[in-house]
Amino acid sequence: MDFTILNLINMMLSANTSYFEGVSDHIISQMQNVSVINEGAKNGVEYYKVVARIDGRTSECCRSMNGRIIPASHLEAQSGAIQNAKNIAQKKAAAIWRNGAFYGKILPKDFGLPPYHFRCRTEVVPVWIDEEVVDGVAMKNTSPLNQDEVIKHIDKTGVERVWKKDNTHIHKKHGTNPKDVIKALNSINTVAKNANNNYINAFSDNGYFIVFNGDEIVTCFRPDENKKKAFDYFKRKSIYDKKEVIKWRIVNLI
Repeated sequence: MDFTILNLINMMLSANTSYFEGVSDHIISQMQNVSVINEGAKNGVEYYKVVARIDGRTSECCRSMNGRIIPASHLEAQSGAIQNAKNIAQKKAAAIWRNGAFYGKILPKDFGLPPYHFRCRTEVVPVWIDEEVVDGVAMKNTSPLNQDEVIKHIDKTGVERVWKKDNTHIHKKHGTNPKDVIKALNSINTVAKNANNNYINAFSDNGYFIVFNGDEIVTCFRPDENKKKAFDYFKRKSIYDKKEVIKWRIVNLI
């Protein structure tokens, strides 16, 4: 047999093996996450947190979902639909795959439980939400601040955001203080993909422009004292046609 044909056959066999390995990994990942939900239901867990691996391989979907807090009731319902599915079509319908990012506040019933796509590495972990006040700043989070964190707070979209202490330019360059950031996180009205990279942009009711890398706060500042001009800045820096409106008050700025 021709050497080229042999190479082609080997490549096809290798590709098929890789595909079925990926399918196997997907099924195992889904069952692991279902097991987490089933165990949590026995122990009264009320919330779960999405934990993604942030690196060069992270998908837009997982990057946008990282840090999201999901009510147990939502995941228990989806998990039940997966387990009660009578065939492959029903199982797929209970847990859709998603290519793009999710910026919205309300999750559809068929989305929330990982895996979110082929070879997804994301998982959910049980969490308990508490309130914490540090230096007069009130935060709602799933664990107390670490020594390397300035802020850890669940924002308006339901994602736990973190401002790391080594990110000094938020205050030094823009003069934004923790209270300003919390107010901005609490009043996010629009979210969109950053026009220049994989980051996520947000705009708040109090006129702040915020940039996230997954759950990490990259920057937060007011581009202009005029809120309309500040919103125009947000639009220029974002892929605006793929925006997600969180609060409809934004119509006053369009």
